[in-house]
Amino acid sequence: MLHRTGQGRGLQIMLRLDQLYFRNFSILFFATLLVTAVSGYILLKKIEINNHKTMLSNMIDQYIVTEKHVTKPSHLIDEIHRKTGVRITIIREGMEYHRNRPEIVEAMRKGTGVSVRYSKSIGRDFLYVAKRDGKRFVRMAYPLANIQEKFFQFWLRAMLLFVAAFALAFWIAMRINKRVSRDLELIGESLENMLNKSYEIPFDDVGCCKEFDTIARQVKKVSKKLQKRDRQKAKYTKNLKMLSKKQSDIISAISHEFKNPIAAITGYAQTIREDRNLNSAIRDRFLEKVLSNARKISVMIDRLALAIKLENENFSPDYSTFSLLKMVEDVKEDLLQKYRDREIVIDVEDVTIRGDRAMFNNLLTNLIENALKYSEEEVEVRLREGRVEVIDSGIGIAPEYLESITKRFFRVDALSWDNSIGVGLYIVKYILKLHNSYLEIESTPGKGSKFWFDIHHLIVA
Repeated sequence: MLHRTGQGRGLQIMLRLDQLYFRNFSILFFATLLVTAVSGYILLKKIEINNHKTMLSNMIDQYIVTEKHVTKPSHLIDEIHRKTGVRITIIREGMEYHRNRPEIVEAMRKGTGVSVRYSKSIGRDFLYVAKRDGKRFVRMAYPLANIQEKFFQFWLRAMLLFVAAFALAFWIAMRINKRVSRDLELIGESLENMLNKSYEIPFDDVGCCKEFDTIARQVKKVSKKLQKRDRQKAKYTKNLKMLSKKQSDIISAISHEFKNPIAAITGYAQTIREDRNLNSAIRDRFLEKVLSNARKISVMIDRLALAIKLENENFSPDYSTFSLLKMVEDVKEDLLQKYRDREIVIDVEDVTIRGDRAMFNNLLTNLIENALKYSEEEVEVRLREGRVEVIDSGIGIAPEYLESITKRFFRVDALSWDNSIGVGLYIVKYILKLHNSYLEIESTPGKGSKFWFDIHHLIVA
């Protein structure tokens, strides 16, 4: 639970990244705009004043040159003031009041003087530029308000362009922020789905930037690995359940199959022990029953042990040559001791084969005994074109069981198998596999079955 809470907080932090980005960008945007506006205003004002200083200095030079060619300099001064708004003052020796002005003092030292100050006589701020011309000073003054008006208009246009550029950047940032927000929500939702074990996550739309695309690809890889792991876990769990059920079925089958012979042995042995005066003939018959049921248990244990050994691949054929006809006759003789009233027809030519004698004996015993159990008629064993066939006319096998009938521990409840733990045909199939052959089954319910396998490659010429 703590792990999930931590993951949830992590997702919340991720989903706030877009908000932090947008807020920080907005603060930076407005701070940059404010600094740019103030610094731009100061810088433009300084530039404009310097431009007007240069302009007034040039006008003074032009005036000095032009004045020599006019008869009435006062008219020239009036005309310049009317056209440009510039005030011209000629300061001669004896005008001590004007000689104390900052621009005049600087002009005395450097030849040219500049100052920005308030004029008490006019009541306005002016930009003053003065130059020495022999024993006099020519000074021009331009209203500071006019300068400010011009540079303010220029500054305003520049700010409008600057704001427009920033507005465009702001709009682009909003679009990026929107994509970032969408991608973060998608990644966050995907991670949340992964926590809930839902791995079908679309990542194709994630990619507002390279980093998010990388994150999405990594999350997708993690999702596939987790999905694969969950499938493996589910498969493993399913196999465990199947194994557990199979083990339960095996235990149930073994318990069921061992119950009757053990009960018979117990009953007969208890009767012999308790009845001391039991007739000798009956005693011998009861002892025979005990021995028969003990052999039955032994056979089932041997079959079970063989099936387990084959399953663990701890068994390999011990090859030798033997007569197929002789082996079939030996199996027939052994089985007729148990099935005395049954008939086994042998139609097998005398061929020599190379294989494991004990395995083939077990194989043929299982196939022929199964045929005897499923049929009340005769059972036929024959050899046709290199194929050994065991045929009965019994109850047959339903089509749905044909593929499963040879699996280990498979049991058909409707059939009464002597080897009910379901290893007989499994052993047959595995023995044939070890001899590079396989079991074929053809069966029709109510009409009988035919089991066959190919041995032409085992026949010794």
